[in-house]
Parts: sequence; structure tokens; C-alpha cells
Amino acid sequence: MKLSLKHIALAAVLAATGLQAGAAECEIGMGIAPISEGDKVPASVARKLEAKLKMVLSHAGVAAGDYDCQFFLAGRFDTAYGEAAPGLSGRVLMKTDLQLAICDGSNQKVFATATFPLKGVGGSEEQALTKALSSLNAKNPEFINFVEKGKAKIIDYFNNNYPTYLTKAKTALKARNYDEALYWATAVPECCTGYNQAAQLANSIYTDKVNYDGAMLLAQAEGEWAADPTDAGAAAAYSYLAQIDPSAACYAQAKALGQKMGSVVKQNYDFETKEKYRNQVALEKQRIDAAKQVAVAWAQNQPKTVVRNNWIVW
Repeated sequence: MKLSLKHIALAAVLAATGLQAGAAECEIGMGIAPISEGDKVPASVARKLEAKLKMVLSHAGVAAGDYDCQFFLAGRFDTAYGEAAPGLSGRVLMKTDLQLAICDGSNQKVFATATFPLKGVGGSEEQALTKALSSLNAKNPEFINFVEKGKAKIIDYFNNNYPTYLTKAKTALKARNYDEALYWATAVPECCTGYNQAAQLANSIYTDKVNYDGAMLLAQAEGEWAADPTDAGAAAAYSYLAQIDPSAACYAQAKALGQKMGSVVKQNYDFETKEKYRNQVALEKQRIDAAKQVAVAWAQNQPKTVVRNNWIVW
């Protein structure tokens, strides 16, 4: 499994610059568990709700992702029932209660719960239930309070447990599992205790990764050139040199090899353009969510496991 160098670089720049945000701007990662639809709610409505929850959560400072996150939002529809809509011929009125819970799957704890009575009118039961979902939006005060309570519990969790994440990052680093190490080091939200320590560690991990990757790429380039000191060999070698980050410890050696090849095959393997381009790209590294991209990219490449939430007491 391999992350793009751009993703790693983005996370490291954040760590190096010490970018921080207030609690109100602190984005928390949270998965969406499959919604339990019950007997009367069509599965299509449950899937629509999952999509809607992702959108609404994003407005509340939550990066909603896959269900395999440690923290997730689970929900279920209680018994739904329908009746003819009063005064509306051919229309159906559907009523149900939606129960939601923000959970810590790793420790099987429920951080926040809320129940939302829903009702809607439509040409069919499915249409009526879909309409009922409209009350769940970023302006719903009960939903906002529910999310904020869950976020506060997650932040408190990291305040108390961030040393565990740093230990896991250091363990992965010793094994040269740089992507995993960055995952653990960047998991601590900006507004949590220990973020500065985590950011400094992420910067150190990034530096080690860049140096290691650079050395490997330089060795491959040297091998290509030694085996074939012609135009073709130079082109093959430069394909590796061009991937070396300018901040790598071996970058001066890479430039020297490029100049050596250029003098032999009369081809300008000048790194100046690449360096200028990378300086422009560096501006993109200031985005506050860059560190989260590392965690998402690493997690998405891990084997998927079946996470069960039958321990939740509704």
C-alpha cells in the first residue's frame, strides 16, 4: 500500500508549520454505519438518509467517511406507520421515529443519542418517508446539539488517549511503515491536547519518508544509468530522479547525476523547472484538512473488516 507523495507532503507541511484551529473549526472524522430500516421503511430510504447524514455532518465540522472509522454514527428507524393524508386524495402520511447514536466502535461506547420524530406526505410510502427526511438539516437545533455533544466526547477521548496514538506512530516508524505512522500521528485533531506533539512527530516521519524514498529512487536511477549510459538509459534514470522531493537529503546527488547524464547525452536534465513547479504546488499544502487526507488514504487501503454494532442499546 502506498500513498501519493503529494498527500504525505501536505500532511507534513501542516505539521511543520504548526497550523492549528479553534475548537469550533476542529474537524472530527466519523463514519456512517448502515441505517437499520426496520420492517416498514424501504432500504432505499435508509440509503438516502445515509447520504443526507454525510452532507449534514460536513456542515457541522464532521468529516463523514466510511463505516470502518473508530467513531461512527449509527441509526435505526423505529416502527413506521402510514395513513391516508387528511384532505389530500391519493396521498400517504407516514410517521416514524429515527434514533441516532454517535459511538466509539473500538471501545463499544455510546457518546451521544437522540430521537427525531419524522413525518412526511407523498404519493407512496417511500416518497412520504423520503420527504420526512427533510427535517434533518444543518439548521435543526436538536441535530446540531446531538452532533456537538458527540464531538465533545470524541475530543475528550483524544485528550486522554493521544499518547497511545503517538506510540503506535513511533512503532510503525521503526518498521518503516511510513504511511501507517503518518496515519496515527495525524489522527489527533487540531483542537486536542497533544496536537503539537503529534504534529512534530508527523513532520519527523515525513522527513524520514522523503529521505528514504529519495535514496531508493536515486539508487534506481543510478542503476538505470550504469546499465545503459545512452539516451534511453538517461530517460529511464530521469523518470526516477524526477520523483525525488527537493527536500530529500540526496537531492544534491540527484541533481549531480542529472547534470552528468546531460553532459554525456547532450540532453538538459535541469531540475530548476521542477523545483519552481514544486514551489507553486507547495501553496496547496496549506489546506487545513491535508493531514486528514493521509489518514483517509491509508485507512481506505486496509483490508475491510465487518464491524458489528449489535452492542448498542437503543
